[in-house]
Amino acid sequence: MRAAWKALKVFSILGAYFIISLFIRIFIVQKKKRSCLAKNTSFFSILVLRALGVRATIQGRNQLPRDNRSRLLVSNHLSSVDILIISAHMPAVFITSVELKNTPLAGWLAAAGGSIFVERRSRAGLKKEITTVARTLNDGFSVVLFPEGTTSPGEEVRPFKNSLFDAAIRTDREILPLCIRYRKVNNEDMTARSREAVFYHKIPFYRHAMGLLSVRSVDVELVVLESIRPHAQDSRKELATRAHRAISTAYHA
Repeated sequence: MRAAWKALKVFSILGAYFIISLFIRIFIVQKKKRSCLAKNTSFFSILVLRALGVRATIQGRNQLPRDNRSRLLVSNHLSSVDILIISAHMPAVFITSVELKNTPLAGWLAAAGGSIFVERRSRAGLKKEITTVARTLNDGFSVVLFPEGTTSPGEEVRPFKNSLFDAAIRTDREILPLCIRYRKVNNEDMTARSREAVFYHKIPFYRHAMGLLSVRSVDVELVVLESIRPHAQDSRKELATRAHRAISTAYHA
């Protein structure tokens, strides 16, 4: 019964989200469209988190940007909830895979939010995708990258793919590392079973969604880490290594 009630609330919110996103795409001028989509996604992310019973706290608030300059936000990735948490606190454009684009519901949500879809397995289109991310940063929008390339089961932060870090070098934008840590499910410490309920790793999206709907509450920490300033001599591999080290250290703290 609880899952059915939560599902009703979540789908009602998502229905409103799709309608407003469609309105923005049709009626808002191109120059303001992406900004409106990001703010719309941020607002509805807050509502969905509440409906799901997700309680997110921020650590490292002093590291939050104090200006409007765009940044490359880099985070570990465990669950679809990660996207909601980041969006709720920092309106931004998300980078996701073309595989997700073709996933029912998840792909539709990503498209409605104005996500950038990349083909991670194709080297041929890599230069174009880096250019797209760099252009988005230059247009004044922060971009969220999950450089593990997929969700992980949670034992560790997986090695980062470094290609898209080149966009930060090209645009001279800071990299802001973020660490997401799931602490409790139903007010109890994380277990293998609770991880299966909230983490999204190698399972169909509908099973992941059912897991989230089946729990009463989820407690998550979003840790904002010290910004990394790219320099001309830095390689994207060096930047990815620094970001990974910071996030991995925070994850195991």
